[in-house]
Amino acid sequence: MNFENVIRRVAGGLDRAGVHYALIGGFAMALRGLQRTTVDLDFILMLEDMGKAHAVLVQCGYERVFQSENVSHYESADANWGRIDILHAFRGPSLSMLKRAERLAVFEDVALPVVQIEDLIGLKIQASVNNPTRATRDWADIRMILEAAADNGRPVDWELLGDYLEIFHLQARLTELKAYHGQA
Repeated sequence: MNFENVIRRVAGGLDRAGVHYALIGGFAMALRGLQRTTVDLDFILMLEDMGKAHAVLVQCGYERVFQSENVSHYESADANWGRIDILHAFRGPSLSMLKRAERLAVFEDVALPVVQIEDLIGLKIQASVNNPTRATRDWADIRMILEAAADNGRPVDWELLGDYLEIFHLQARLTELKAYHGQA
C-alpha cells in the first residue's frame, strides 16, 4: 500500500464530504509514537456518514468486500491502494472516541484526526475479547502503547481505561496496565 497516496486521496475525500472520522489501528499507533508494521488503514467513523464514506471509497477505486452492523472492509484490486477497514461509530464509547480525536500531522501538509492512546487501548481490549486468538498480540500492543506513553512522559486517563476494562469485565487488569506505564 502506498500510504501517502491513499491518505491524501481517501482522507482528503472524507474531509471534503464532511465525514466525521478518525484514524485507528497500526498507523494511528505510529502517529502516537509507537512504530508498528501495518499493511492497511483503519478508520472509525460515524455510522450515519457511512453512505458518504462509501461514495468516497468507491470513487477512489475500492470495493466493499464485507459489511456488518459494526464494520465495513474495502479492498482495491491495485495493491498500491490496499485495504481499508472501517469501524462504525454509533454507540456511546465509539462516539466518544471520535469526539476526543485530535488532528496530528502525517505529512508536512496533511493532518488526520487520530484517536487518543486510551481509545487505541480500548479497541485492543475489545479485539482481544472478540477474537481470543489475537489476545496475546493485542495485549502486547497495549503494553507497548503504555510503555511508549511513559517514555514520552504522556499521562494516561486511568479512569477511561478502567471504563473500557469494565465493559469487558476485565477490571482486575488495571493494576497490570498501570505497571506497564510505571504507575503501579
